[in-house]
Amino acid sequence: MTDLHTHILPGMDDGARDVETSLEMLRMEWDQGVDRVIFTPHFYREEEDVSSFLCRRRQALSRLEQAASQLPARERAVLPRWELGAEVAWMPNLADREELKDLCLGQSNYFLLELPFTPWRDQMISQLYDLLGRGRFIPVIAHLDRYWDRQRKEQIEQLLRLGVPIQLSANILLKFFSRRKALRMLQRGQIFLLASDCHSLHHRPPNLGPAVKVLARQLGWRQARLLCRRAEDVSSKREEL
Repeated sequence: MTDLHTHILPGMDDGARDVETSLEMLRMEWDQGVDRVIFTPHFYREEEDVSSFLCRRRQALSRLEQAASQLPARERAVLPRWELGAEVAWMPNLADREELKDLCLGQSNYFLLELPFTPWRDQMISQLYDLLGRGRFIPVIAHLDRYWDRQRKEQIEQLLRLGVPIQLSANILLKFFSRRKALRMLQRGQIFLLASDCHSLHHRPPNLGPAVKVLARQLGWRQARLLCRRAEDVSSKREEL
């Protein structure tokens, strides 16, 4: 099982603060059945350029890999394998951004895209269509559930009609009221997938495993396996779904 939206790299953003926290979060992922993790620290184009971000990401990864290498072999054996990505904050003219190639999930041409929390403009949807028309990079819309109560319903529908992968946060399946809405959404047949968007050990912890179990109870293991397989696909293939 792949968790493709995580903030586990130490000291990169508002996620894990140190290597010890990163390692414990990885152990939690493994215990829940996750054997592959994509590290997706926040990238804000208005705060730093891509080269600076990539340098910080390499340094954070190096610290984590060094700490992991010093663990006993039996402890290293129960850590998921990991790959790099980013959670890319919305920026204008996405279709013209060559730097997206360095921010994709793993070796794929999919990238995790965080949309604005301020009211969406029609121009944003138009630019997403433009991006898809170029055919080089495919957005995975991050945590749709965080936009439900912030954007107009018709704008959410416009987004869904794009036909791109949509990530839902595992946490919404673990709460009664948000679970009902999430299950209705999942039954629509869109290209949905689940990820934890984990940030720490206690507040927004790794929780993909429990969410998949809830999904299996509600919609069956076939649907649960489908969502898990989609996460694997979009983070490892250079093709459209």
